[in-house]
Amino acid sequence: MKVSLPIALALLTIASPAQSQDSDFNLTYHVERTPSARLSLATCGNAVAHMARQSKLSVDMQSFPGQLVIVKGGRAGAGAFVVQCIAVGNTTVSVVQGIDYKAQKGALGQFADRAFAAVKAAIK
Repeated sequence: MKVSLPIALALLTIASPAQSQDSDFNLTYHVERTPSARLSLATCGNAVAHMARQSKLSVDMQSFPGQLVIVKGGRAGAGAFVVQCIAVGNTTVSVVQGIDYKAQKGALGQFADRAFAAVKAAIK
């Protein structure tokens, strides 16, 4: 079975602990698997980009049609977020990560929670 780089990265992310124990940063992440008939890659990415703009975070979106949508951004000095909407067969896998540049969950971890909720709300 051949696994593409984005899928391999997603699998590594899934295998990582939900909360980092390192004192330099805090990682919050969520993973959801949804039938692609109920959640397209574009809908997944657009839900996150919209939430990021509402939260006044920087936003960059890349699309690889039929394979992957990446939405990333953050706030200087506070942290970053990365969201991957990945096509895996007939499933859309959503991986939402918020990285705070401090030991405790902060604004970007809280954003990751809200972005994950926005993705789930976009499911038909």
